[in-house]
Amino acid sequence: MTPEPYLMPDSERIVLDALRTTLPGIRCAVYLPTDWQFALRESGGLVIARRVGGVMRDKRHIDEGMFVVQTYATSRTDASLLARRARAGLVRLTFEQFGNADGYLSRFREATGPIMTTDPMTEAQPDFYRFSANYMIATRPR
Repeated sequence: MTPEPYLMPDSERIVLDALRTTLPGIRCAVYLPTDWQFALRESGGLVIARRVGGVMRDKRHIDEGMFVVQTYATSRTDASLLARRARAGLVRLTFEQFGNADGYLSRFREATGPIMTTDPMTEAQPDFYRFSANYMIATRPR
């Protein structure tokens, strides 16, 4: 079967696989799990990476997604470090052209770097900190 020529790879899957590679032992997901408190304490942190927008830059080769990457930990220091490690890993793996069965990382561009953010959920939880960043991450098919 001939692959669809304009079908772009699942960029969320590639980014999550890259994060899991660079952050072994840290739970990485698209949405905050229902057992987030247990997961946070069990693994020492959580990373949520979700595509929230983007464009097909080239009809056959490049899909550029806007990703929100949020890191959670039980201390501000740990949440910040996890955010910086996630960013560094994505930069490195993009440079190395990391890939999976869907495709490859192609380009990394920072829109906003890691900053501490709060909301009613995080404010209501003692020892629960979140950092958030926005990245433009381009992927290309196999």
